[in-house]
Amino acid sequence: MKKILCMVLVLMMMSTTSYCYGAGYDYDVEASVRINDSYLYSDTPHVLQGDTVFVVGRFLVEALGGTIEWFGDTKTVRMTLDEKSIEIVIGSTDARVDGVAVELYKAPFIKDGRTMIPLRFVSENFGCQVDWNQSTFTVDIVNSGVEIPEAYIYERNYTDEDLYLLAKIVTVESGDYSLDMAMAIANTVLNRVKDESFPDTIEGVIYQANEHVQFPPAHKESFKNLEPKPISIAAAKKALEGVNNIEGSLYFNNQPFVSKSDDLIRIIDGEYFYR
Repeated sequence: MKKILCMVLVLMMMSTTSYCYGAGYDYDVEASVRINDSYLYSDTPHVLQGDTVFVVGRFLVEALGGTIEWFGDTKTVRMTLDEKSIEIVIGSTDARVDGVAVELYKAPFIKDGRTMIPLRFVSENFGCQVDWNQSTFTVDIVNSGVEIPEAYIYERNYTDEDLYLLAKIVTVESGDYSLDMAMAIANTVLNRVKDESFPDTIEGVIYQANEHVQFPPAHKESFKNLEPKPISIAAAKKALEGVNNIEGSLYFNNQPFVSKSDDLIRIIDGEYFYR
């Protein structure tokens, strides 16, 4: 009897974790959305809020081959694909699928003038398979009958390997400090990639060793097998998606640089960031 009970509990846990996104965060995280191996374009970032990914309704629905309508008097969004119809209301968890009332886990909202809809709810009701990759903050949508129009494809300028390596160096350099600190370190690395005084790749910057080693932790044997922390992945993702909280920082140190006092940008959690 105990064995049966344990098996039931395990199955319940598996079914729950396979459906939810990550562990839930108290800050928004930029997410990637991939449909049949092509990244989805959007003029407003896809965002993970807690454990729900929201995307701009028009880009997702039209990329899947559907149509979307807005009814301003009732703040209702109607989405149709083939014979399937979905209606959601901004600010409400009440929804309808083919006229049948259902309840959303989280309410859709407006951001920067764009209607943000819950990705999993809409995609699965349109017959897609949806999976979440926690290590890259990516939603994978699979539907063999969908061919994404070129206008909805996002040519991303970084790879999953770039994200993972950046998250690793953020983990060892930021310790257990804040998301703000982790983002500042991630952006400092990316600022170096853009600066002609440093290598032009994330890998090149992290492993650079000229007069002295730039990031000593990266040259330790343990760094190869290091698993980045979720907060470091989130920070690296935000930085790679263009969220910069440290301006043009190129250097940081846990002690002030006397020779660069005029170049100080910010002090975050005891770390000094300089141009």
